[in-house]
Amino acid sequence: MLKRTASACAIAALAYIGVAQAQESATLTLRSGERISGQLMDLGGVGFTIRVNNEDRRIPTDNVAVVDFSGGSATSQDWQDVSSGQHLVVLRSGERVTGQLYDIGGTTPLIIKWKSGGGDREIPSSDIARIVLARTDAAANTSSTTGTGTSGRSIVVPADQRWTSTGITVRRGEVVTFDTTGEIRVGPGGEDVARSAGVLGGRTAEGTPIPSSIVGALIGRVGNGAPFGIGNQTSVPMPASGILYLGVNDNNFSDNSGEFRVEITRSGRGIRR
Repeated sequence: MLKRTASACAIAALAYIGVAQAQESATLTLRSGERISGQLMDLGGVGFTIRVNNEDRRIPTDNVAVVDFSGGSATSQDWQDVSSGQHLVVLRSGERVTGQLYDIGGTTPLIIKWKSGGGDREIPSSDIARIVLARTDAAANTSSTTGTGTSGRSIVVPADQRWTSTGITVRRGEVVTFDTTGEIRVGPGGEDVARSAGVLGGRTAEGTPIPSSIVGALIGRVGNGAPFGIGNQTSVPMPASGILYLGVNDNNFSDNSGEFRVEITRSGRGIRR
């Protein structure tokens, strides 16, 4: 009798572990247009972890355009709502919330951690139809422009986030103009106040994206390329072609606060947005 009870307990324990490890079915649409379906496990420093055919795949966050939980697809309105560098969550109720996805955890359902103007919010994945992080390459190409002209876009760059997508596709050699306002803090000390050129004391630090640049300065990156300094420069030639990201030159974002607001203006021939 005791042996049978022990076996039953073991079976129950294994069943519990199976339930605890179960995750949420989802489809990741990459910027390239590739779709990967499986069990979404996590969002961490390495990006999204999705289990496909019992094998875990890790997809860098910057490569993902859409996380879909409902079997649907992104719409033209979705692409428009993420064009300012904001992420978008579309709930099954039809509610649409812009902000920033910063974490995914839990079991079933997953808990989606969301930062927006109304404060932090935790949303169960069972309530979500899709999360739109960026345009796919195809969606970006449909909004291309030709000829000579200018275009402006205002981007909010939070100090507590490593990189913020602008939603803008730039071309190598294209000159982009940045008009940056705002003030951030990169720590609790009086010397930790920074404007776009960095902290007023001018210190540098190891472990930042650009160790030779001043801590707290505005920086940029194209796609997964090397970061480059922006600071208080007004015009910067783009080092590569791809999605433009903006960020803050820091090695610890947990105690940062404030934001930069960057007006981006482009001019040239045959540029893409």
